[in-house]
Amino acid sequence: MKKSSLKKIVITAMFAALIAVMTAFIKIPIGANGGYVHLGDSMIYLAGCLLGPYAAIAASIGGALEDILAGAAIWAIPTAIIKPINSIPFIIATAHYVKKKGCHKIIHPSTVLMTVISGLITIFGYYIAEGLMFSFEAALISSWIGIIQPVGGAVIFIVVGCALDKIKIQKYLD
Repeated sequence: MKKSSLKKIVITAMFAALIAVMTAFIKIPIGANGGYVHLGDSMIYLAGCLLGPYAAIAASIGGALEDILAGAAIWAIPTAIIKPINSIPFIIATAHYVKKKGCHKIIHPSTVLMTVISGLITIFGYYIAEGLMFSFEAALISSWIGIIQPVGGAVIFIVVGCALDKIKIQKYLD
C-alpha cells in the first residue's frame, strides 16, 4: 500500500471519529422526537475540503456511529445516507476551485456558499426521513428548528477552516 493511500485512510478514520465526537458531545436537544442540534456537520464540511471523495466515507461512518452510540439507532440509516451527501458540495467546490485558481485553501467563496447548499441538504434529508418514520407534520416543525444545526456547523467550519488555512494544512496532507 502506498504511503499516501495509508495517510488518506488514517485521516478518513480521524474525521469519522471527529464527526462522531462533535455530534455526540456538543449538542442541544430540540424537537418532539428526541432530536438535537450538533456541530458534527462542521467536520463533514472540513473533510469534504481536505479529503475529497474519502469525506463521504468519514461522514457516513461518523454520523451513523454516533446515532448508534447515542441510543438513536433508528436514525443511523438515514444519517448514513444524508451525511455523505452533505460532503459532496465541498468535494466539488474544492476540486473546482483548486483546478480553476490553483489555490489550496479551505475557506473561499465557493466553500462558504456550499455551507448553505449542504445545510439545505441536511434540512430536506431529515425532513423526508422524519416524515417517513413519524409524520410529515412533525417533520415540518422539527425542520424549522433544525435550521440551527447547519448554521452552527457553518460558523465552526469557517472559524476552524481559517485557522487551518493559516497553518497551510494542505501541505501536510499531500
